Amino acid sequence: MMKLSKRMPAVLAAGAAAALVLAGCSGSSDLGVSGAGSNLLTISWKGSEKAGIDAVVAAYKEQNPDAEIVVTIADTEQYQATLRTQLAAGSAADVMYIWPADGNPGALLQIAPGGFLEPLTDREWADDYPQFIEDQLSYDGDVYLMGNLVNAFGAMYNQSTLDETGLTPPGAWPDVIPFCEAAIDAGKVAYAVGGATLNNVQNALYSIAPTTVYGENPDFDEQIAAGDTSFSEEPGYVEAFDKYQQMIDAGCFNSDATGVNNDGMLAMVADGSAIGTMPSALQLSALRTLVGDDQITFAPFSGGDDAETGILAAASSGGAGVNTNAKNKEMALEFVDFLGSTEGAQAYVQAMKGPVAALQNPDIDPGPDALTLITDYIEQERTVHFLNQYWPNARIEQAMFSGLQGMLTGDTTAEEALEGMDSEYTR
Repeated sequence: MMKLSKRMPAVLAAGAAAALVLAGCSGSSDLGVSGAGSNLLTISWKGSEKAGIDAVVAAYKEQNPDAEIVVTIADTEQYQATLRTQLAAGSAADVMYIWPADGNPGALLQIAPGGFLEPLTDREWADDYPQFIEDQLSYDGDVYLMGNLVNAFGAMYNQSTLDETGLTPPGAWPDVIPFCEAAIDAGKVAYAVGGATLNNVQNALYSIAPTTVYGENPDFDEQIAAGDTSFSEEPGYVEAFDKYQQMIDAGCFNSDATGVNNDGMLAMVADGSAIGTMPSALQLSALRTLVGDDQITFAPFSGGDDAETGILAAASSGGAGVNTNAKNKEMALEFVDFLGSTEGAQAYVQAMKGPVAALQNPDIDPGPDALTLITDYIEQERTVHFLNQYWPNARIEQAMFSGLQGMLTGDTTAEEALEGMDSEYTR
């Protein structure tokens, strides 16, 4: 079985740029507004976790009615494209959403080495992380992020559409293609893809590959970092991309997959034209808002032959970092402490309606919508980090997006997509 508690390969850690030495900050239990002679706090956040940050801001302002908080929301692509530019220009928000570990332009190991983030190791809540979460939110021995969620990839289904068609979600790979064919016979798309929002092209792969790659080779990350394998040489990756192509060929996805954005993808599930979709659990809140809390079913989607041994991609989704050059650093730290408090963490997790709490704080009630299934997989040691979290640069992810997009349009083969990722890994 795959243990979720996994540290960054030493080769990758050694390759990260040296961090700017920053002064540590002491913990504080005072959640009132103060500092910088101003009650203004700026926050930048990614769109898929808007419900969470909105809930925490509302709870914080109940205790601090004089606080003025400006939250800027952007979709993942737009956010990642502008974050580093804003940091370099000194115009970034006081509190910023940062992704865990590595692998994309907004990830911790892309940002922290430049000295842009305040260390948060001494904050009281930082002691409540399980080790696998602490590893993903740390750089060079220090915790830098307050991340409240353990997120997971899987399939979400509109229960009304399942009832209408009489279909049962596939539990393992042998059932997938027949499910897609039966959906077509019923006049439906099995899985909506919103590939115009680029990161959605990865969703099916993030459900297939955990089992095909890490179920067979738990040491893949260390081996590719050491140069002992590659994406195109690794049997599990070859199998995962081949199965992604099989799903395309079988009509599992909407034919206009690269022309539909994220909102359109969710709308297809809501209106019943698609039976389901395959994003991360962060999308549950938005989908349940459209369809109803009791109408959306989340189920693991295994790339293997046995549902009982399938592995789930589950990890920290990221969280709040404090800008080293924040215009109101004291208030930023106070807000992040509130985010990590029982009240703040509970507000965030409950608002997201799916992911489970990252902090090991027994007083946090995740609410009735939290996916205890994620916790079950963690306890069974049947989870692994997200595929990109230990890739040494953000270009590999972009190559993956490009390759998968090309596969959806018929312009790229699975082999070419893997070779593109290899080229960026070694460049």
